[in-house]
Amino acid sequence: MSPTFQTASNDGTALYEAMSALYISQLIGQHLSLGQQLIVILTSIFASVGAANIPNAGLVTMTLVFTSVGLPTQYIALLVTIDWFLDRCRTAINVMGDMTVSALLDGKKPRSVDEA
Repeated sequence: MSPTFQTASNDGTALYEAMSALYISQLIGQHLSLGQQLIVILTSIFASVGAANIPNAGLVTMTLVFTSVGLPTQYIALLVTIDWFLDRCRTAINVMGDMTVSALLDGKKPRSVDEA
């Protein structure tokens, strides 16, 4: 697997950061407009790609997502208590995404008569 593919396959981290921002905004009663929600999505994707495979980098890059829409970053501390469990969920999502892409790419490979 190429290093570029490994870096871009952090879909679990992107989902975690986006959902965390939406959760905290609901928790504090701050309404996010549709435009702000799109900004959360885009910054979550870019932040997860930039985080690479550094352990707990999602918590660090989440500050970028929160500040992009004006959410207070001190609420990230609430997520630290359950981050160890959510990290396992993110990893499972990342692995499932990698396996799905691998299976799709394997199906595109033409089979020879000898392999059948």
